[in-house]
Amino acid sequence: MKTYWLISVVLLLNLSLLLINDYFPGTLEAIGIPVWLLFAIMAVMIVLSALRLKPDKEKHFLIIFPVVSVIYPLLLLVVLTALGGESASGLSLTSPILWIGVIVTLAVFRRTYRKAQEEEAQQG
Repeated sequence: MKTYWLISVVLLLNLSLLLINDYFPGTLEAIGIPVWLLFAIMAVMIVLSALRLKPDKEKHFLIIFPVVSVIYPLLLLVVLTALGGESASGLSLTSPILWIGVIVTLAVFRRTYRKAQEEEAQQG
């Protein structure tokens, strides 16, 4: 279970840094972090997550992770906007792409959770 939380924290940290750099361009460059490195780390974490996630044993994680992975970035967007940042990529709370991503993310996790419930019902 600790692995899932570590993966989640790393993904959210990377996402935070990328969003900060989007709203305040040059931030990552100023602290010496290459953008490609963050994307590489995110890719590795997503693959590890896909390989390690066992829905039948970690159902509660399938509820907590999507909520955190959706609410935290949305709150971060609000904070970055309030601090005077403006997205260089056009990503904002009014962006339809953002809301499509939120809906797709929640739908995928809902489907995975239901599948885990069905498998549990068949085994039990």
